Amino acid sequence: MLVALMQPPFRITGLASADWTIVIVGAATSLYWLRALRLAREGARLFLRNLLKAITLFCSLMVIFVAIRPRTHLVPSQDEIIAGFGALVFFGLWQGKKRSRYIPRATKRAVIERDLKSEEYDPRKHHIDHVWPFSRGGSHTADNLRVIERKRNLQKGAKRPRMRDMW
Repeated sequence: MLVALMQPPFRITGLASADWTIVIVGAATSLYWLRALRLAREGARLFLRNLLKAITLFCSLMVIFVAIRPRTHLVPSQDEIIAGFGALVFFGLWQGKKRSRYIPRATKRAVIERDLKSEEYDPRKHHIDHVWPFSRGGSHTADNLRVIERKRNLQKGAKRPRMRDMW
């Protein structure tokens, strides 16, 4: 009876401590990349939109090739190569379009008010910074923007944020 009282209330079997380490590290890495995707949602949306256009173009070209196949001397695999190459070229052209660096005034005001509270924003002392860099697809949303010291922002550059900087 005394032995039964000294045992832990539950026991997880089957996973060694190394397995738990892998699970915890995997969960932390997944959370980091999910947060990164949220902060870079404008870039992700642009990528997915262009990918959808390229897939649509590929399918359209395949339908056209199937319709005109009796009149051409192309083998079906050549049709796929030509359609894939065309979709890839247009995908590259669509991805090359520049995103606007303009941050809406209302968003700037909201970020300044949130981060500085009662302190006044001084452009010589402060910068509005992207947590996930704009050059890596970061969006101009309030959750991706913050006010930091000018010197720190210039040192940071376009590096990906560390885990502790994400939240």
